[in-house]
Amino acid sequence: MSTDPSISRRRILRCGVLAGALSLAGCFADERAGVTSDDDPPEESAGGSGEERRDDGEKHRSPELPEGGAVVFVYDDGPLEDYTQAFPAHQAFDAPATVGVVSDWLGRPDYQTNGCMDVAHLEELVEAGWEVASHTTEHTTLGTFELLEDAYPGDERIYPEEIRHGYHRGKTLEIADDEHTLHRTVADYGSDGIGRYIELAEPVGEACAAGETRVRYPAEQMRASLRDSKRALERAGFAVDTLLAPYDNFDDYSREFVAEYYSGVANARHGSRVNDPEGFDPFYTRRDYFIEFTSPERVKADLDEIAERGALGVIGAHTFKEEVTEERIHETLSWVHERGISVLTLRDAIERCA
Repeated sequence: MSTDPSISRRRILRCGVLAGALSLAGCFADERAGVTSDDDPPEESAGGSGEERRDDGEKHRSPELPEGGAVVFVYDDGPLEDYTQAFPAHQAFDAPATVGVVSDWLGRPDYQTNGCMDVAHLEELVEAGWEVASHTTEHTTLGTFELLEDAYPGDERIYPEEIRHGYHRGKTLEIADDEHTLHRTVADYGSDGIGRYIELAEPVGEACAAGETRVRYPAEQMRASLRDSKRALERAGFAVDTLLAPYDNFDDYSREFVAEYYSGVANARHGSRVNDPEGFDPFYTRRDYFIEFTSPERVKADLDEIAERGALGVIGAHTFKEEVTEERIHETLSWVHERGISVLTLRDAIERCA
């Protein structure tokens, strides 16, 4: 971090960064705008050869995707509508899905539109072949965001690309560049004449240059969000192997911690539905929505590609949203069925591909 007090306050314009409502509900609705890593997976991924070695040294092929390809449905947040709307649609096709559950929201009647599923709901889903994945403890972002504005030592407001770290007051925030690292407590978030900001409980204490300074949760907070969610869901009786990253925020920093607890992540690279099973890396999985922010034509085109290539599609939805209805989910499943594409859970897809 620069300690030059003459550092100028400048604007770095990023399209759409300063737009959006400040209510927490609005923040959830904005979930699709997450930052994702554009890095390509390593050339030699863990599942690249499709082979494993037995203890006796003999090679054997890993399970593979069905010939006509496969699709994984991944539903976000664990709202009751996963049970009342998505579940009936999937039952009509005897098709499983994966639900990303925020462990602290389990059974909460005051979250989302009609509350969240409880243990009994999840048990019924799992009995029908569904998978329970972690969506962190409190729906906390796992991403890293750069400052858009220079911060002076006496400033208590910082202006990062996204302010999602500010949604959780009292948590520790890491503000760092290549030379220095600061830890400050989150006090609030909001918007002013400069843009959207995170309010800190105390001044930053040093000058922080826009474009050079990163904002993220420190390692201890990252591990708590990931580890404690997995443990809570497992104590409730569910096997939890995979993660759904909140807000589609996932990058190399978050990948480092997620790999300590999970076998893969549903939405490491947001914006595409199609994954090539050759060299598939479960920590670089592509996912995009199939009702929200898209059109039936685009979804059907991707399903055609999945069927033709024998590829893996990962698609998602927020069932508490008005446009995500049982009928629309049923319609999408009918397109999958018509093309002869299999439906898997994320856990099963990873086991077959990785």
